[in-house]
Amino acid sequence: MNKKQIILFGSALISLACAFLWFVDWNAEGLFPKDQSTVTMRDIEDHPEKNFTGYPAGEDIASLKSAADFTQINGERDYRTAEPIGIISTDVYSLKPWVKHYRTKTYKGRTTTGSRKAEVIRSAFTMGIDYNRYYLLELSDHSYILAQLSEIEASAISNGDSIKLPIGQKVGLSEQARSYLAPICKQYGVEMNGVFYTFDNQWQKEHHLSVLVVRLAVSVVVWLVLSIGMVLLGNAFFLKKEAQ
Repeated sequence: MNKKQIILFGSALISLACAFLWFVDWNAEGLFPKDQSTVTMRDIEDHPEKNFTGYPAGEDIASLKSAADFTQINGERDYRTAEPIGIISTDVYSLKPWVKHYRTKTYKGRTTTGSRKAEVIRSAFTMGIDYNRYYLLELSDHSYILAQLSEIEASAISNGDSIKLPIGQKVGLSEQARSYLAPICKQYGVEMNGVFYTFDNQWQKEHHLSVLVVRLAVSVVVWLVLSIGMVLLGNAFFLKKEAQ
């Protein structure tokens, strides 16, 4: 294998690794505007049949100030918002409700159903494609609660930005997730009596494929740009040096 081939192969391999990390870690949801108006308590009272989880919270939506506030939530339509001051990522994820639970394979126009995806997983790497991460959300009194929220919002909180979360509700925690989360919850004194969930499942379901396609397309562009750039730099540096 000559130097040109080594440069080409090495550039493609390194660029592929970078593009894969981009694909896994980058969230394209911000490119899809949500046509949702701010929700007030009046809206909730007038439309008791509607699920407002994930919608922008109005000024009169009660904000969680402490873990004790979260404990007092009673019922799936007992909506809250929060303005967290910190966030801790866990390595535990649950399968997104809008993702197909079974793997499928299509061959010659025939689709077969494969194995069932794990409902809860542990991973040291970001698994934002089919799974939602569990976070520890730090509230204004420095107590923590379990939460599941957008990667975009989690990143903003982690960067120290002051944000108001979308409307959320208290949801249950599976036994497997409880088992995985127990050590970190014990470390930070977190009660595992529920999860503050802020996703609009209907919107997520409708845009899941579109977001996935955009992530893939941008990752391919990243791979091509990096590959070409690295090949040009490699040729300019190593081959020019060899020619001298």
